[in-house]
Amino acid sequence: TSRLLLERAKELDLAIVGVSFHVGSGCTDPETFVQAISDARCVFDMG
Repeated sequence: TSRLLLERAKELDLAIVGVSFHVGSGCTDPETFVQAISDARCVFDMG
C-alpha cells in the first residue's frame, strides 16, 4: 500500500517529493477523477 511504501522510504531516509495519479486515458467519469484526487490528497498528507 501507499502507507507501507512511504514508511519504507522514511526508514531509508528517502525524500518523497510529490504525488501523482492516473485514472486511465479513456476515463470519462468525473467521479473517478474526484476519487483519484481524494486518494492522492490522503497520500500527500501521509508524507
